[in-house]
Amino acid sequence: MKTAINMNNKIVAFFALFIMTIGASAQIDRSQPPVAGPEPEISIDKPEEFTLKNGLKVLVVENHKLPRVSYSLRIDNAPVATGKKAGIESLIGSMLGNGTTTISKDDFNEEIDFLGANLNFGISGGFASSLTKYSDRILELMADAAINPLLTEEEFDKEKLNYLKV
Repeated sequence: MKTAINMNNKIVAFFALFIMTIGASAQIDRSQPPVAGPEPEISIDKPEEFTLKNGLKVLVVENHKLPRVSYSLRIDNAPVATGKKAGIESLIGSMLGNGTTTISKDDFNEEIDFLGANLNFGISGGFASSLTKYSDRILELMADAAINPLLTEEEFDKEKLNYLKV
């Protein structure tokens, strides 16, 4: 008898909870989209501009809200008709940022991972970001990857196979 009463109480409690859930969801009017909040204010400071001795134009916009730094490098390549060698630029671009002539690919990638940084290169440039305390080292790695890329025949063959698989 006690078991039947317990079971009835559980069924009643479950049914009551089910009815309350339906009632709560029925009160939300989904026929109208929610009202938008106020537009956020975006304030971008004017960048500080200067040119290095080697002709590299530098733009700096400081934002001290987060302890992060990011660098962007744009390589101004002249447009070239690749003809029968179409895709070679993408293939070479995918090899950039994977080690340098001074740091092996594995050591290069391990250091970037250890720093918790991001470093990406392509044929038209590169991007790096890290915590501010590692900014000098990530900039050194980025510069080394841009100036001394590791372009070995072995890596070229690996990338070529990856492109052919796709």
